Amino acid sequence: MPDGDVTVEFVGADAAMDDLRRWADQLGPAVVAKSRTTAEQVASRTSDRVPVDTGALAGSVAVAEQPDGYSVTEGEGLGYAGWIEFGGSRGRPYIAEGRYLYPTALEAEPEFQAAAEDTADDTIRGFSWSTPPS
Repeated sequence: MPDGDVTVEFVGADAAMDDLRRWADQLGPAVVAKSRTTAEQVASRTSDRVPVDTGALAGSVAVAEQPDGYSVTEGEGLGYAGWIEFGGSRGRPYIAEGRYLYPTALEAEPEFQAAAEDTADDTIRGFSWSTPPS
């Protein structure tokens, strides 16, 4: 071997990749479960922010379970919900991102990110990593 050449051998690469896949399989569902709390907070805050006449719109804000997490819905069965949220007629300017739900969800993004990071930290601490051969 000429001077300066160095050979590095990564022992246990296959086991490390298997471990990372197993950890990812645990992490995904853990983050999804934790996301329910953020979705519930967004729903509550949105419900508090929408205008109230009869209370039907505020009462329609709900958390819905999805295959890959949770969503927050608003206005189910209320024909006027879209107009309240987005506007577009009768002197109410159209706002594409909406006035209540999307802005509230966007505000919660740092909370969700922190919860996801905490979940990653928790799962990685408790993960049973393989020991590479010596």
